[in-house]
Amino acid sequence: MARRKEPWENLRVGDCVRFVRLPTFQGVPGGGLLPETLRLYKMLIARGRHSRVFRIDEYGLPWIGCRFRRNNGKWESHWLAINDDSCVLVKKAAK
Repeated sequence: MARRKEPWENLRVGDCVRFVRLPTFQGVPGGGLLPETLRLYKMLIARGRHSRVFRIDEYGLPWIGCRFRRNNGKWESHWLAINDDSCVLVKKAAK
């Protein structure tokens, strides 16, 4: 029996996704995430904007990059591999 693909496995470079919930791991939203990663998910959800997939790595994981302005005016940058149920597809990349 063929394994059904997860939605994130269909993402391609240029696709836009929006984070709408904490990922569910082991039946618990956000369960098992490092505190820094959990903070990033919460910031992405609160921002409410889409993020563009900029890379698919050698394991087939789609990656997004994002920046947030800190209270002191400086920027913090993050990169995140998507392999969970936290985001929805907003726009497919043009072919």
